[in-house]
Amino acid sequence: MLVPVAANKVVLDRKTAWLFICGRDVFRKGIVKFMGSQRKGDWTLVLNEFGECLGFAMINASVEEPAGEVVLRNVLDVGDFLRRET
Repeated sequence: MLVPVAANKVVLDRKTAWLFICGRDVFRKGIVKFMGSQRKGDWTLVLNEFGECLGFAMINASVEEPAGEVVLRNVLDVGDFLRRET
């Protein structure tokens, strides 16, 4: 196993996972499950509902923040390669 069980992981719903792959940030309502640390500034793996890794994000705010607050900032996602193609 490459990532220990105690690693920070976030599971997104289907619509939010698609938006994350397209380079968008994540709001609280799109998060299905949060595992590990929830401290601001920590890095986390972003997974879809099937456990497939979609990329990395930085925790921008607590999950308890108001609904309009960006919780995860997209750092790198699987769609990055396609966006860089010309």
